[in-house]
Amino acid sequence: MQTIKRTSLLLAGMLASASGWAATSVGTQIENTATATYYAPSDANSQLTVSSTTEFVVQEKIDVTVDSSNTNALEVQAGSTAQVIEYTIKNTGNGNETFDLTVSNGTGDEFDVSNVKIYLDDGVPGFQGTETEVTNINLDPEETAKVFVVVDIPATAGIDDVANINFNVTSATPGAATGNQGDVLAGQGDGGTDAVLANNAGGAIEGSSYVVTSTAGLVVIAKTVLSTVHPTLGAVAVPGSVVTYQILVQVTDAVNNLRIVDDLPLNLTYNTGSLLLANSDLAGTELTSSNAVANTDSAADSDAGRYDDNAGDNGRVTFVLGDQAAAGEYTIQFTATID
Repeated sequence: MQTIKRTSLLLAGMLASASGWAATSVGTQIENTATATYYAPSDANSQLTVSSTTEFVVQEKIDVTVDSSNTNALEVQAGSTAQVIEYTIKNTGNGNETFDLTVSNGTGDEFDVSNVKIYLDDGVPGFQGTETEVTNINLDPEETAKVFVVVDIPATAGIDDVANINFNVTSATPGAATGNQGDVLAGQGDGGTDAVLANNAGGAIEGSSYVVTSTAGLVVIAKTVLSTVHPTLGAVAVPGSVVTYQILVQVTDAVNNLRIVDDLPLNLTYNTGSLLLANSDLAGTELTSSNAVANTDSAADSDAGRYDDNAGDNGRVTFVLGDQAAAGEYTIQFTATID
């Protein structure tokens, strides 16, 4: 029984150690020598030796994994914009590698998503809309990166309709995209070594889905961060940085008493007199007095905008747009400073 226990512990230790081993780096030269020693029949005192050595250089293994944050279909509203699914990419090969990133609409579903974009995570929790848009990513061995796939949902989608997508991560090494598992790409590895395609021809595909749980409303809004700028440090999100928010309001049919309310979160201070309103879709374009109308913070005048420092947890921006006789679009902008 003791022998069985010791053997089990030894095996468990070996498996644990093996799981923590890092892949041998591409370009590593591995040399192995076999040696024979012997004595001639006529001389029992002089040992003779002969050896033979082989060596080879480790090739580059091109391999990658990709995982989605959404194990189930993402629930969305028809007509909604900027729907986000997060993916984690890991270079599981043994060399530095650039991977191309694409998204393709799947099959066997009811609709296709549109306006597909891929953004690299900037380290700030969640998707802000200020991240850098990317089409490829470079990773060292065992390095991981997080990206966001952002899409729009068509307003024509119905309840329970599903859209499937494939997030494709493909090696940018010449020949990899059209290769097969096990193919050797001569001279295409790091340092001029050969490269070998692993699972999925050195790439990975992660499928995801969207399911419509509510139809398009008469009003659709999308809030984004247009910019985050510090007066001396540049485009960074640190105390003292000014955050420019925009809200795109899309009215699809006549509605009454339309009101847009935005409660500011803690750690932000509203910038007095920063309310701007454009009667069109200018989302992504900075609003100024030349393309929009400045609104006062007061609720006592006739313009739509107002700011109440005592409302909500940290102040409230409100735009009273009133009755809408027909479809239309508005862009709202204001700024706040990080405390």
